[in-house]
Amino acid sequence: MEQLNQLYEQHVGENVFNPSHYAPVLNQHELSAFFQKWLTTIDLAVLSELFFQQLQNTLPLCGLKIQWNHSDITHGTLTSQPYNKRLAVRQGDEEIAMIHYSLSRTLAVREWQILQQLHMLFKNPLKNGLEYERIKLAATRDNLTGLGNRSNFDDTMHRLFSQAKRQPCQFALLVIDLDKFKQVNDQFGHSQGDKILVTCAETISACLRDTDFAFRFGGDEFCCLLTDTCIDSCQQITQRIQLAFKEDSLLAQHSISCSIGSAIYQDDDTQHSLFMRADAAMYRNKK
Repeated sequence: MEQLNQLYEQHVGENVFNPSHYAPVLNQHELSAFFQKWLTTIDLAVLSELFFQQLQNTLPLCGLKIQWNHSDITHGTLTSQPYNKRLAVRQGDEEIAMIHYSLSRTLAVREWQILQQLHMLFKNPLKNGLEYERIKLAATRDNLTGLGNRSNFDDTMHRLFSQAKRQPCQFALLVIDLDKFKQVNDQFGHSQGDKILVTCAETISACLRDTDFAFRFGGDEFCCLLTDTCIDSCQQITQRIQLAFKEDSLLAQHSISCSIGSAIYQDDDTQHSLFMRADAAMYRNKK
């Protein structure tokens, strides 16, 4: 078995292990049973949940965190313990992910061997899951700003409408249009225009709650979907965005502001009617 000791960030010595806890090393039949389950999906959330559940049945694991690029996914409860483990997943010389194993106690020697076995076995399914995540993200994200794209907006809107039909809840739509962007883009060029669009996207995102969604709808128009909201909180977020535009140095330098229209979901709304109400409100504010 390929050794992972070089990937283990802590010193692995006799004091790391508790010999009183013994677990037999998994045989080929047991390893095959693990692997076969991982072949049933390439969805990273499902795949990592399967991995976590299987490890919990085998080792004293209470939490699992997989980190890649600027993203992560967590299962269970993460703790800060000296006997927790961090193992890298590599492709050649490149580290493509880091897996944090949060443990409830010190591992026995053979438990550590089992963890290494399963970590190594999980490497290829995880690579497939990460590649699928990358492709899925590329299909739903705006390449320039990193926000959700038009397709992602439509899917999220459809999901919120479906949820609202099943269980009454309030959500809101913001339609945001940049003021004076065309003049700046024409005068200073697309490179500066792109910087402004990225700054606007970051500014809008920073003003939202964790449960809200931001999208680049197209050109210099953005949309936000605010979940579990009311008129007051919708107005607060709108004001927060407009104030943040004024306080940003790049946007202030080019006198870039934004016009925002909002609409709260109503029982008789369609996706089209909700958007049209928010869009009309935006144009009223623009005047």
